[in-house]
Amino acid sequence: MTTHDTNEPATPPVPIINIHNSVDANAHIWRVLATFLVIIGFVVIAWGLGQWGMLELAATGTAAVISMLLQLLLRNGFIVLPDSKSDDARIEEGKNALRSIVAMFQAMLDRSSLLRLVLIAVGYGIGFILVRAAISVVLGAFIGNIFFAIGFGAIIAAFICFPTLLAGTMRALKSRRS
Repeated sequence: MTTHDTNEPATPPVPIINIHNSVDANAHIWRVLATFLVIIGFVVIAWGLGQWGMLELAATGTAAVISMLLQLLLRNGFIVLPDSKSDDARIEEGKNALRSIVAMFQAMLDRSSLLRLVLIAVGYGIGFILVRAAISVVLGAFIGNIFFAIGFGAIIAAFICFPTLLAGTMRALKSRRS
């Protein structure tokens, strides 16, 4: 037993606090893995359709998936301009200009006539066809090599899973001029 000096105040006992989260700590890694598997699986299915002579069907389906995925990523805030301030005033001006263009385009859409909406839809359709044509060319390259298809799918999945990958890579490549 220890004795305390009467001049020293007794320290109160420190409570032991255990925090238990009901969320699985490894849930993020499983979401990342699932995204990789879905994207790579989709690319392999597109490759298989190309092998069976259905390259046009694979290109159309892939263009539709990319189009919808981009819309969902934009709508749900996965693709946004960074909030961090830059030391370079030109970068800040560029970000402000992009925000202004997006706001202006949204305001234009909000008060558009039927003719303008139809023309925007036609432009979207033309863009979709161009994306589909580009995908058809890329899928044509996949036909000869499944590993190329899997690698391309893994790159796409990496950019989806790691939204900061591109920004981090660009920051790492950025050089300072003296």
